[in-house]
Amino acid sequence: MKRVGVLLVVLVVLAWIGSGLVPRSEPADASTPAVVAEAPQKQAQQAEVSKPEPERPLTVAEKKAQHEKWFGAEMIVAAERAVRAELKDPDAAQFKEVRANYTEEFGVVVCGRVNGKNELGGYTGFRRFVSGGKSVILEGRDNIADAWARACL
Repeated sequence: MKRVGVLLVVLVVLAWIGSGLVPRSEPADASTPAVVAEAPQKQAQQAEVSKPEPERPLTVAEKKAQHEKWFGAEMIVAAERAVRAELKDPDAAQFKEVRANYTEEFGVVVCGRVNGKNELGGYTGFRRFVSGGKSVILEGRDNIADAWARACL
């Protein structure tokens, strides 16, 4: 039992020495006066930089950018999944010009173009789509002109 206690004390001492921590009661080395002299200046500069500005309401452009940044990628994935579910051959879907867009009326929506295959296996050409992640408005099947104008332009 004595050996375990001695071993434990030795390990604690080695850890303390190896960590390089100096107890607060001991003074710092006198060999670094330049660093000590610069410290108040750096703290003053950091204090100026780190002062948070008072919160203000976001402008429409800032809100749009924030929502597109936060929700854009996951909305695009969800929209592509929803569009694929509407196609005859989901694995053959080709997407282009896909982007997330934020509007006050609809929130974050995804707009883009998809090319899918028909029953005969030929591609039908790129068609516009608008999706909120779960539902899809697809050109050729739905009236997309109004939705595209209100959500994507």
